[in-house]
Amino acid sequence: MKKEITGRKKEIAHSARDLILEGGVQHVTIKNIAYKNKISEGAIYKHFKSKKEILLEVVYDFGRELLGAIKPLAGQSEDPMVRLKGIMKRHMEFSEEKKGMFFAITAESVYFEEDEVRRAVLGVIEEYRDKIVKILNEAKRLNLIKKGINTNAVSFIFFGMIQSAIVQYALTNYTVPPLSKFEPMWKIFIEGVKER
Repeated sequence: MKKEITGRKKEIAHSARDLILEGGVQHVTIKNIAYKNKISEGAIYKHFKSKKEILLEVVYDFGRELLGAIKPLAGQSEDPMVRLKGIMKRHMEFSEEKKGMFFAITAESVYFEEDEVRRAVLGVIEEYRDKIVKILNEAKRLNLIKKGINTNAVSFIFFGMIQSAIVQYALTNYTVPPLSKFEPMWKIFIEGVKER
């Protein structure tokens, strides 16, 4: 993940993120970003070379926030399953706090004109899944989950379960919080992977 930016650059990236949430990626223009920041379009180019650079920073910034939110839980307990449960819960809490922002960014990434921006979104997801795979592999070594289980495939299921709760949250105008799904989803997940 790239180093965090500060100051005016961060303000510009956050206003681009807000534009995505308000009306989709089509609303992210240099003109709209400048208007939101009360600066000239030329001033934007003092900080970023292009709209693509701004969108990349939106993705990197959000990736840092999400991965930062789950990082303390990744090493908090000796029991890898306790860590996974904590990560699932924290991810859902984080999505509520951020109003499903990652869903919006990932959904809108389909419309990003730049392959590099789409790859950056995929990179955040892969970095997240890599952390889950490591914890699952540890659980496998400790005989806490089925020996023959494909931990890479399970990491997709883990991430997908959370994302489905976030999608519902966004589609219900933020009235059905992901956390309301946490306990039943965790139970389904654990029943599917644990060693009998």
